Amino acid sequence: MKLSKLVDPQYQAALAKLAAQDLPLRTAFKLRGIIKLGKDELAKYEEVRGEALKRLGDKKEDGSLDVDEKGSVRLSQENMSLFVEELNALLVLDVNVGVIKLSELGEKASLTANDLMILDSLITD
Repeated sequence: MKLSKLVDPQYQAALAKLAAQDLPLRTAFKLRGIIKLGKDELAKYEEVRGEALKRLGDKKEDGSLDVDEKGSVRLSQENMSLFVEELNALLVLDVNVGVIKLSELGEKASLTANDLMILDSLITD
């Protein structure tokens, strides 16, 4: 799966919905492992994203990052372009968190067609 899918809030919401389902024990165990791997990948993403912001962000006179009233790091136009370029290159990376077969979900799992579409890289035929 692409890292961009993993960081997508819709994917995270659908994954949480799936995790809350009444799943067979083996599938629930497998899903917990997938969620753990996903969280580890998300943590690495946030770490390198934060490092890029520290490196490219505008600095105040005291050397700290210049942030706006919402807490967002200010970037010059040039550094914003560089940040976006680096972030886009990162988001196309493949991350392996595992897959679950649709048949493993059992009879009680209830997902919408939209949920299945969002989780398409996690749930296979």
